[in-house]
Amino acid sequence: MLLINPTKEQKIEFLDPKNYETTNDEKYNEVLRAADAHKRIRYNLQNMIKPGQSLKEVISYVEDATRIMLKGELNDGIGFPCGISLNDCAAHFSLNSWNDDIYLKADDVLKIDFGTHVNGRIVDAAFTVCFDERYENLLLASKEATYAGIKAIGIDTCVSDVGAAINEVMTSFEIEDENHNSVRIKPVKNLNGHSIGQFKIHDGIHIPVEKNYDPSRVKEGFVAVETFATTGRGYIENDGVCSHYMVEDLNKTPKIYNEKAKNAFELIKKEIKTLPFSPNHLIHKNNKIEKLTVKLLESRKIIEAYPPLVDRPVNHRVCKVAQFEHTLYLTENGKKIVSKGEDY
Repeated sequence: MLLINPTKEQKIEFLDPKNYETTNDEKYNEVLRAADAHKRIRYNLQNMIKPGQSLKEVISYVEDATRIMLKGELNDGIGFPCGISLNDCAAHFSLNSWNDDIYLKADDVLKIDFGTHVNGRIVDAAFTVCFDERYENLLLASKEATYAGIKAIGIDTCVSDVGAAINEVMTSFEIEDENHNSVRIKPVKNLNGHSIGQFKIHDGIHIPVEKNYDPSRVKEGFVAVETFATTGRGYIENDGVCSHYMVEDLNKTPKIYNEKAKNAFELIKKEIKTLPFSPNHLIHKNNKIEKLTVKLLESRKIIEAYPPLVDRPVNHRVCKVAQFEHTLYLTENGKKIVSKGEDY
């Protein structure tokens, strides 16, 4: 697997909160536990994934392991659905229980983006799985650009300056296309890093991937620095079957007349709240929930849909997208890359 350091497999077991009470900062202790779960899962995944791998098995492994380690948290510690975005799809792609399985091919570029949380302190981190050396520079562009953003960011940093640092590194990479032409790698401009709030995956501040003259400044707290490197046009659009949903405002009280839809919404409010979720999560908690129930809630705008985000090719070239992401904790004492592990 390209650009992923080999790691030892980790034990999947309940993570006792007492073992993470290492500081006087409760938020930091909570996110450390979520980060430990994230690292254990991805280390094991990286040892498991080969060409021919079932992507439904990847999703099940990530989410079942999370449920074991973070049992008792809202949605069993799942911060958001496990993304398995392939090739030109940059983000928000997963498989619902009613979708056909997909099997990983040797020339695929697979982004695995998943979240864990403890008391709503979300760890949002992603890496790219690729076995084809032709795409090494594509992965390297994202990985190095993400770390350039991490180096540049801090409390009171102008977000535009972080974007400039990311862009300088990202656009320094080239890749050879299928016709042996040199192609400049570019960032996906409308997919950005973001601040993270409690039970809120996007909390208002965006971390761009280019200098955009936004005067906003980074604040203390949690932030995700992520970049998407592409051989395409660098601008994503909604396309495909939705698997990511969220309730943005729990204070809204919509009138729901369909009994199944009403029960599903009550389940979301009680056991998931404002965390992003997939239909699979609802079915795991209540196997009587159906596809039509989810679609009814979506059509009524009671739950917000976040469909797959897809880039487009340029000049009929093959479009591939790579991603790397880490969650940081920014305080007056500095920054901690809480999701950083031995793998990347």
